[in-house]
Amino acid sequence: MDDLIGDIFSVKRHQPDPVAGSLLVAAPVLGDSCFSHALVCVIEHSADVGTMGLVTNKESGYMLDELVRDIDTFCDIPVFIGGPVHNDQLYYLHTLGGAIPGSLEIADGLYIGGDFEAVKSYVAGGCQVEGRMRFFVGYSGWTSGQLRQELDNHDWVVSKMLEPGDVIVDKGESAWRAQVSLLGENYRMWLNCPGDVSFN
Repeated sequence: MDDLIGDIFSVKRHQPDPVAGSLLVAAPVLGDSCFSHALVCVIEHSADVGTMGLVTNKESGYMLDELVRDIDTFCDIPVFIGGPVHNDQLYYLHTLGGAIPGSLEIADGLYIGGDFEAVKSYVAGGCQVEGRMRFFVGYSGWTSGQLRQELDNHDWVVSKMLEPGDVIVDKGESAWRAQVSLLGENYRMWLNCPGDVSFN
């Protein structure tokens, strides 16, 4: 039955190689629980080395001050699950640019990393975090050729990031559905696919 559902909801369109800042939109029947209805922001991609990305729409259930010692927060700051690799490490995307020295611009107006002491000062100062910064544990990684194989298997759609804030504002199922709705008529049927095909 799962194979039949997969065939029904499969959209067999060639996908280009992603670039930093691209979004990977998971096909609705992707079986891996970590990537079910996931959006992945591509941090870097190389045919020779592989791909690194962060799942942007899956909350971990933890708050930043529960995972990081010596950080003062004025409000609850959720931490997201970036992926299954090195899930004992913290990563962060933001739109703060030079306010966080050492950060790397991966797409126009979207940055990763930077000096964590500056991040702690920013947070402790009560500055706005929501919509400007998102924290993650772990990341998503593909070895050389692995993501290309998954793209050719129609497990993902490569989508352009519209605005930097798109990847750090929306969350959960609604974020995935919003991106699918932007993919066009060919993908509209994905919105009718159940999250767990065993319920059908």
